[in-house]
Amino acid sequence: MIDSEVIQVSKECGFNVSKVDALKLEASGREYYRISKDSGESFVLCYLDPNLGNHSKFQHVSKFLFDQNVRCPEIIFYDDSLGITIQEDLGDQSLIDLDVLNEKNNLLLQKSLGVLTKIQTANVPQIPKLNQDSLFEQMTLMENFFIKDLLSMDSHRDLDVLKTLAIEELLNQPWMNCHFDFERRNLILLEDNEIAIVDYQDLCSGPIGIDLAGLLIDHYVKYTDQKIMESLASYSSLIEIVASPEEIFEWVRWGAIQRNMRILGILSKIYIDTDRSFRLKDLPQILNNLIELIPDKNFTALKKYLNEEVHQNLLVRLDKI
Repeated sequence: MIDSEVIQVSKECGFNVSKVDALKLEASGREYYRISKDSGESFVLCYLDPNLGNHSKFQHVSKFLFDQNVRCPEIIFYDDSLGITIQEDLGDQSLIDLDVLNEKNNLLLQKSLGVLTKIQTANVPQIPKLNQDSLFEQMTLMENFFIKDLLSMDSHRDLDVLKTLAIEELLNQPWMNCHFDFERRNLILLEDNEIAIVDYQDLCSGPIGIDLAGLLIDHYVKYTDQKIMESLASYSSLIEIVASPEEIFEWVRWGAIQRNMRILGILSKIYIDTDRSFRLKDLPQILNNLIELIPDKNFTALKKYLNEEVHQNLLVRLDKI
């Protein structure tokens, strides 16, 4: 929407605003705007074309997270017929914009793990549960849209072997509430130095490793092995789960493999369907993270194919976009 349209729809919702700042466009198609009154009071308006979906899941999850002291934006107004929610303005300080490797930000990872444990253990009824079929189909997005459609390459037979093994490993993990996109871009540092969570409309029941992977296998920074293992030891204590950091890392490994295969496919599909180069620049690092985490045993040929053929073709393809 253009600014005048945002101002008009805000007025229809009872918010007489005079200023609009576009914030972000998400892979889901949601558009976010900061709307401000003359008094300086501001809110965040989220628009989703009603033909593409609605905000009912977000409203449902928000209520239960908010009631259980998980810091998240309060929904002040919503109208599904307009595709609008108006939310509390939590500010602009996303953790994606902070240097989390800087010593002064040492506590941010620990605090983020604390937020994750609260989400994982919150009582949120009537959320969907991932299953073997959905997990498998999500990984297949990589072959269909990233390898075949975006790169015009043939798939590798060992990808099916990898997906089958990933399913076995994921099904054997503990399952809890899963944000499904728990990464720094969806974590907001508040003025009181606490961390809030956003974009949780895909909350589901899923393997514990997927959200841990979203935080620890970062698409933009690389934590040291020591930092990851220390974080997993801390997480084990916070969640009160009986497992060693090494055991939990295996959950992270397979959560990251599933997650990165899914994201490679989704970002490619967005470009193919809409011609929007949304986050295409992130694909090389996402691919590198995937390659690094695939076990060497039984997957030497696949890793070589991904590291040499796929990676090189990806760089060439991105250079043409």
